[in-house]
Amino acid sequence: MVLDLLLSNPFQVVTALHIALFLAASLLLLYPAIAYAQNVAYTEGIVGLSVGLFLVTVANVVGLLIDYDVILPDIYSSFLITSVLNLGASICATIGIYYFARQFIDTGQSSLDVETQTTTTTTNGGFEDADDD
Repeated sequence: MVLDLLLSNPFQVVTALHIALFLAASLLLLYPAIAYAQNVAYTEGIVGLSVGLFLVTVANVVGLLIDYDVILPDIYSSFLITSVLNLGASICATIGIYYFARQFIDTGQSSLDVETQTTTTTTNGGFEDADDD
């Protein structure tokens, strides 16, 4: 039934490909964080991002199945359900990003201090000296 749905509309093949790639990306991101958690830095951040990607995948699958009356045929549009799932995905991704950035965030400051750093040292080597012999 789902295969007939995909083959009847070439645009749905692209949607199925997106779903497969999102699922693969979320699993490839999550696997090292779980299997090698003791060796992975920012495990919570990786889990948050992979759960966010997984929820985007679920939103795409549910939207596809609802729009073609495979599930919940009484619902006119899948907009509300996919919006709620996408909101959950963005919340999970934001939490994941927070776990990456939390050590760099200082909430105790009352003003923004900008540091400028100028370097006037000259170094030998690098890309600018690549064709020098």
